[in-house]
Amino acid sequence: SMQETTMRVTKKWWFLMVALPIVGLCAKAGFWQLDRAAEKHALIERLNVGESVLRSGSALATADLSNRSYRVEIEVVREDGPLLFLDNRIQDGRAGYEVFSVVRPLNGGQQLFVNLGWVEASPLRSDLPKVEVPDTWVLRGRWVPLTESYTMSASATEPVDDQIRVQSLLDHQPEDALPGLFLAEGVLSRDAIGPMPRLGPETHYGYAVQWFLMASVLLGLTGWVAVKEFRA
Repeated sequence: SMQETTMRVTKKWWFLMVALPIVGLCAKAGFWQLDRAAEKHALIERLNVGESVLRSGSALATADLSNRSYRVEIEVVREDGPLLFLDNRIQDGRAGYEVFSVVRPLNGGQQLFVNLGWVEASPLRSDLPKVEVPDTWVLRGRWVPLTESYTMSASATEPVDDQIRVQSLLDHQPEDALPGLFLAEGVLSRDAIGPMPRLGPETHYGYAVQWFLMASVLLGLTGWVAVKEFRA
């Protein structure tokens, strides 16, 4: 009957209306993964360390801190104030903290925000690891930008004894400090990994291939079913 024919045609069009958006979403997810891979490439390129070594506060003040990282070797003095323990930093499958302090070059200059290194978390949540930092020392390491991996969530500041535990560095970089942060080497027993992305561009390329393959398979099946049904 005419009514049955209309119902069959309607069902066929409904199938296309449901299947094609799913194909589009899969393709969109693939392109998003390609964008993420490009962002990771750009970040890794920016974190590549230049050949020059900055050895004074004045050298830091005049350096171009927008497009590259630098090695540093500067004598510094630690400023008064609590250490900052950044929570949920994993190394070799172990939970721990990256520890931050504010220092100033002995020969003058702006404050520097320093990542002192990584320490394993204490067994009790109520305790923070004991960290000894000298008053005066030579900061050897590299300057890197403060990326979103350090600031993408609320800081959730929590005083613990005379130190501070945070979930991110959002709102915790000193206002008068030089932009970015310094990854110190050899201050604590383990250096921090820093802002290097946990998932490299290759991982995102792999995800993109999976999404595009899924979109291709779904599109092929949709076309096959559509041809079969509309011929019926």
